[in-house]
Amino acid sequence: MKAEIYKNGPISCGIQATPTFDEYKGFEVYGEKIETPDLNHEISILGWGIEDDGTEYWIGRNSWGNYWGEWGFFRLTMKQGYNLGVDTDCSAGIPSYDKPKEDQEISFILY
Repeated sequence: MKAEIYKNGPISCGIQATPTFDEYKGFEVYGEKIETPDLNHEISILGWGIEDDGTEYWIGRNSWGNYWGEWGFFRLTMKQGYNLGVDTDCSAGIPSYDKPKEDQEISFILY
């Protein structure tokens, strides 16, 4: 995930949006223990960081508006089993800079 974000920018990832995640107010790294995540929402992961205590986290953007979280953004722990399954189903759209020929079919590459 880090390599893809570094090379090509934000990626799209599935996440289990729980009622507790829905109440996230921001200004802390979020984590919730879920053994088997059931992905039910799509978000963007656009970066990562490390807290002073060494906690690694993803920086994400949600679609719920700027009233939610940190003005629409959030920090989610990278710790397995506590990250709502965000690292289990991600994709990236890589644009082509070549104009397709008139009879050429347009295709997409997903990771």
